[in-house]
Amino acid sequence: MNVKQSSQRRYYRVWHLAMALAFAAAVFNVQAGDRFDKGLLWKIEPDGGTPSYLFGTMHSDDPRVVQLPAPVQQVFDEAGSVTLEVELDAQSLTSLTTALLLTDGSKLESLIGAGLYKRTLQAMNGLGVSEAVVTSMKPWAAAVALMTPPNVSGAVLDQVLYEQALLAGKKVNGLETVTEQMALFDDLPLKDQIALLRETLDQLPDFAQSLEDLQTAYLDRNLKRLVEINETSMEGSNTQLADKLNQTIIIDRNHRMAERMKSRLQEGNHFIAVGALHLPGKEGLLMLLSGQGYRVTRIY
Repeated sequence: MNVKQSSQRRYYRVWHLAMALAFAAAVFNVQAGDRFDKGLLWKIEPDGGTPSYLFGTMHSDDPRVVQLPAPVQQVFDEAGSVTLEVELDAQSLTSLTTALLLTDGSKLESLIGAGLYKRTLQAMNGLGVSEAVVTSMKPWAAAVALMTPPNVSGAVLDQVLYEQALLAGKKVNGLETVTEQMALFDDLPLKDQIALLRETLDQLPDFAQSLEDLQTAYLDRNLKRLVEINETSMEGSNTQLADKLNQTIIIDRNHRMAERMKSRLQEGNHFIAVGALHLPGKEGLLMLLSGQGYRVTRIY
């Protein structure tokens, strides 16, 4: 594996973890509504314009997820350009590395206390992460890393889409920057980062089952079930923190991404891929785009 491939996989692994937090830590207080309860691929048509397609992804390297279904592959191949949540480039990788680590000389143990640090270190060692790395991680970064399922192939769905687009000579761009995505966690007060880390450690025994349930719902293209599993996983959690994460990780970003999609949707012939939990809900992308006058039709 060359350096570029290694950097790409490292980026997508961490990005996958950060965005996977939306599955495990966000709480949805709205119902998806029957119209948008099921489906991963949607045709988005402006009035009188060329359609684009919105695809819900899961940040997983499971072959059943990574292998694009025929209807998805067809519209992907025919699209003139591809838009992902973020565009992968050298600057993004640099921003990511900086965002994960403490750069002010402080150490994780001094921020979270000896007891919680010991628990964190033990759990991280179980993932093969050395103390030399753990001690320099921000509390939120440690929490997100602990929530990451082990990668087998290293190529999550988003990375596969990115690499396929490059091989096909398609223009690739992002709806957000890595800096914006990492700021979702960096801007959390220290007490919230510590609470997130503690709850992550408490829930580790149940996390694998939650991810399996989410993946099953995803493969069934059942958006309503994704929301239900997500809500169940948060029972007994810090409601105030969960609401805050829901607002920043899901709802606020839905509005931002919908706004940034406008120029692409007006141009047409775009393939846009975002995490599937951004699709449903009263303030999900499907409802927001429908409310803006686009015709939204389920394809798959």
